[in-house]
Amino acid sequence: MKIKLNILFLLMIVMVCLPASAQSGMEEYFYESGKIKIVVGVASIVMVGLLLYLWRLDNRISNIEKTRKGGKS
Repeated sequence: MKIKLNILFLLMIVMVCLPASAQSGMEEYFYESGKIKIVVGVASIVMVGLLLYLWRLDNRISNIEKTRKGGKS
């Protein structure tokens, strides 16, 4: 549970710290051509995939720790 809160906190910090007003030439191109929705969608899918992977990895490690702790007792 603590790891999930840490990941959420880190994600919120990254979102707040990113400069929202500064636009490079590439960003302007995506806004003008209407492809910004595709870029945001792909970035969102990648982030969700990473978060799901970390969540599953945490569950697997927790299960391994439980079985090792149970075997030693």
